[in-house]
Amino acid sequence: MSKAARKQNRKNASSERAALRQGPGARKPRVLFAVGDADAGYSEGRIWQLVERLENQSGCDVVALTHEAELADAAKKHHIDHQLVPIRPTGVTVTDRLQATDEMIRETANMNIPGSQLPLWKVLAMDDFLSSLQLFGARPTATLDADALIVPLMAVDNNTKGTCGLYTWAVSEARRQGIPVIGLEVSPLGNKNTLSHLPADHFAVKSRWSRDFLIEQGIARSDQVSLLRWEESYLLWPGKDEFTDAYLALEPKAREMLGLAPDRFMILIPHHVAFLWEVRKILDALSQLEFPFTVVIRVDGRTVRRHYHEREIVQESYIHELANLPGAIIDERVGIGLLVQMADLVIAPFAGTATERATLCRKPTIICQSMAQEGWRGEFTYWQPQPDRIVSLIQQWREQGWLAKTSLARLVQLLLRHQPSAAIPSSLSALPPADHGFQEAL
Repeated sequence: MSKAARKQNRKNASSERAALRQGPGARKPRVLFAVGDADAGYSEGRIWQLVERLENQSGCDVVALTHEAELADAAKKHHIDHQLVPIRPTGVTVTDRLQATDEMIRETANMNIPGSQLPLWKVLAMDDFLSSLQLFGARPTATLDADALIVPLMAVDNNTKGTCGLYTWAVSEARRQGIPVIGLEVSPLGNKNTLSHLPADHFAVKSRWSRDFLIEQGIARSDQVSLLRWEESYLLWPGKDEFTDAYLALEPKAREMLGLAPDRFMILIPHHVAFLWEVRKILDALSQLEFPFTVVIRVDGRTVRRHYHEREIVQESYIHELANLPGAIIDERVGIGLLVQMADLVIAPFAGTATERATLCRKPTIICQSMAQEGWRGEFTYWQPQPDRIVSLIQQWREQGWLAKTSLARLVQLLLRHQPSAAIPSSLSALPPADHGFQEAL
């Protein structure tokens, strides 16, 4: 098939998927989520919770794509639709291996590792190259039917033979058909084996350091990388935290109680009657922010000063400041632990239970207390005694991409929404100006 014909096929397939999504009675978009044995093991099985969460929040039909019967059984236990694509290499003979290795050495004889005199073939011939031959003949005959594909990025801890075969096949098929691909960080990025990172239209990563790594290595542009919400990053970490597991179960109910949408930027202020001046100044400063957000002020129903409950104190003390905010909620029903985990940013007039928990949940935190110290204390907590400097600090963090986090479901929705009916562009920056840009939508 000619290059022009392949291009036309990709265009036709993409147009068909767009018509299915847009027409009357259109079916739900179909999203394939590739799960290899190594990634299921690395996340201690919690990656299946992320697949469930994606289906519940995205409005898509999500299908787990896997290569082992044992993983297919795990998908069944989580009530997840799945597609089993066995990877069974036919293998190569010793003679074939020697001939292939000899050819590789001849082709790379004049290539050295950058910054050294070490020939590339000396590194490849005895390890990586021979290992890659193990997948010879493993290409399955299955078809890839999807509107979008999510594939973990292969790194140090998730590159078993079966996983490599599944992911490589899935991505190559997606590229051939013009199906958009989201690369998902499971095993931490930052190690030197960057050649294993398969191409993707967008990347979802667990930390800003991973985001910077992809950009600095030239693997992706800044508009091609999104930070996952912390609770979804948790589902891709090894280890278990009962506090976080409880939050994942209770979050939908808590948001319903607050009337807060999942994608609404939330700023939490733990209130304390001893810091009325600080809270008033914090609220006044926040009114200068130029993006949509909701402030949730946590009060304690048991706190009474004279005959005023804390909720009344907040309502009466900050009448004008609350009126100038794009959204404000005074809450005494949802526990502080849940609110901290829901928040995108915590701003507190004092250090205490909320700020300690915020650090454990990797939440950016500002402590604004009159006459206190200024500067970083730990990885996530910044002390700023001057309320009028809060806005510039928040703007700086936004520009650095630290506060722009999104759920995997939201990322899939936006990728499908902004996908042109023609062939998939090589980058999301190619979207029409009328769409206001993919990153703006996040």
